[in-house]
Amino acid sequence: MEDFVRKTLLISLVLVFSTLWLQAQAMGQGDQSSPTTIQGCLKYRNGHFWLTDSSGKVYQLQSEYNQLQKHNGHEVELTGMESVRTVGTTQQGNASTSREQHVFKVKTVKHVADSCTTGGSMSH
Repeated sequence: MEDFVRKTLLISLVLVFSTLWLQAQAMGQGDQSSPTTIQGCLKYRNGHFWLTDSSGKVYQLQSEYNQLQKHNGHEVELTGMESVRTVGTTQQGNASTSREQHVFKVKTVKHVADSCTTGGSMSH
């Protein structure tokens, strides 16, 4: 009887871990979805490039510096992959605070205008 319980427990654990592994794989594949296009005002600030779209949504951009530098202060259209990461986690007593930062990995840049017509201000 004890042998049966051990085998049942072992099989159950294998199934649970297999399910978790498959879910993790599926989530990882979600990051490789089709590219997205966003448009907005490109600004260089605090050592990073940022894009603010017409709704006020701010993205931290990941790209080669040379790809973006000539478009600083311009309206651009970017194609790439969007993701969200948690930043600013700090301990305050027993609670921690954090916020979500939209990140955009830039593949291509298209110049739209020499000045920004959308999302000119950045607050983050």
